[in-house]
Amino acid sequence: MTSIAREAGVSVPTVSRVLNGRSDVAPQTRERVEELLRRHGYRRRANRPQGPASLVDLVFHDLDSPWAVEIIRGVEEVAHSACVGTVLSAIHRRPAAASRWMDNVRARCTDGVILVSTPCVL
Repeated sequence: MTSIAREAGVSVPTVSRVLNGRSDVAPQTRERVEELLRRHGYRRRANRPQGPASLVDLVFHDLDSPWAVEIIRGVEEVAHSACVGTVLSAIHRRPAAASRWMDNVRARCTDGVILVSTPCVL
């Protein structure tokens, strides 16, 4: 929302009002913000009941590091104690996989994402 607001020359609360369909936004401003949202590929989340988080995505660039299992165990332990489900993904540094993953996150209405990035070792 911050980058959309900056590009549209409006405040973040104005972008929020447009996203929430509020009527207190000038028509020209609404049109400008909505055009930027379309251009940037923004998709509104599906409606879900309000309440505590229920799903978090844990994403690795690769699962080849020796500590990946420890991270998974730790995230699962904390998520389970908070009654939050965990989705594990590895994008293997492929741009197409990252794009598909983003589409899946949007469709799932994930409440949060933990991205684990490992340095490239040559």
